[in-house]
Amino acid sequence: MKSPLYQISIRSGLLVFVAALLLSVLLMAGCSATERNSDTGSSSNHATTGSTGSNAAPDFTISTLDGQSISMSDFKGQPVVVNFAASWCGPCEYEAPVLAAAYEKYKDQVVFLGIAVKDNESSQRAFAEKHGLTFPIGMDPAGNIGYSYQKAGNVSISAIPMTFFVDREGNIATYWVGPLTDKNVEMLIEAIL
Repeated sequence: MKSPLYQISIRSGLLVFVAALLLSVLLMAGCSATERNSDTGSSSNHATTGSTGSNAAPDFTISTLDGQSISMSDFKGQPVVVNFAASWCGPCEYEAPVLAAAYEKYKDQVVFLGIAVKDNESSQRAFAEKHGLTFPIGMDPAGNIGYSYQKAGNVSISAIPMTFFVDREGNIATYWVGPLTDKNVEMLIEAIL
């Protein structure tokens, strides 16, 4: 007969394993964009990339965390990376340093825009500061900008982080659902240069 201490040790080990497995799945999948303040949509269970053909990127105007007003149409003729994320999203924490490094590498060639989905400004400000995100970030409190990009890009998955890569003609060239990595962000950016 096994001792009670041995049984507790096995249970504890199993709980740690299950928790680690769940965390790994969350990091690979992304947070559901509907996780906060909404009851519609679905979440991704894997990172996805897709080609959208020549779908025009929707125009929008946002006020950035530093008080500027910018529109997508301000960047005609330039490749743009539009990243939808939130401070409350675990996989976004994983992705943020990747975006910060990519911005530093490509900021003279590509416009980066962050869109904080269903987030509050103070949390997003702290998130940006924590991860060294210095590109413009605006708020999308209802998720309307994100939804318009999903619709324009024919993306059936509603999750964050989600990143759209817009070519010089203003078309969504491709997208990525889930956290970007150093390797795939460079590949996707190079495709729109």
